[in-house]
Amino acid sequence: YNLNPSLAKEAGISKRISESGKYVGKFTRAEAVQSKKETEGVEFSFECVDGRSADFLSLWTFDKSGKEIQGLKMLNAIMTCLRVKKLEPVTGVVEKYARESKSVEKFSAVVFNELLNKPIGLLLQREEYEKNDKTIDGKMNIYACFDASSEMMAGEILDKSTTAKQLEKVFLSMRDKPLQPAKRKNQSAPSHPAD
Repeated sequence: YNLNPSLAKEAGISKRISESGKYVGKFTRAEAVQSKKETEGVEFSFECVDGRSADFLSLWTFDKSGKEIQGLKMLNAIMTCLRVKKLEPVTGVVEKYARESKSVEKFSAVVFNELLNKPIGLLLQREEYEKNDKTIDGKMNIYACFDASSEMMAGEILDKSTTAKQLEKVFLSMRDKPLQPAKRKNQSAPSHPAD
């Protein structure tokens, strides 16, 4: 064996983002999705500058009746931070984990290319959920976004602020989101309200 310093640096370090925190990187997937309850949204894959990644970051934007829901605010904040005024859905190919085959596969999907491969900052929050086998696991959610270079949040960008003041306050207020005690006891509550 010959020493490979790159491999040595990766030993014991996960490539998955699994802790709440502040991350800078880019979206590698922005896919239009629909839940079983016909809620519309956008699902992202995010890659950090250090190579770690988070998948299945879902923002639910419209309910079945077309009413705006919370995720639409975050989508607009992301568009602001990326300086994107309009999203054009196009058919493309995405790579994502397939639960059936337990591997990464290519799929045809409706995507928003305007959001891809541009620097962006995210505050990602870890949320516990109950898996189908009743075990508890964690997933990552987009808690907030910011301009990667200036660290300004959407409101500051739109107000043409000269300094970033909001991000630190929002970051300090972010906590992991544990599974609610009632759900832990019940063990039959749905793990994802939009499914």
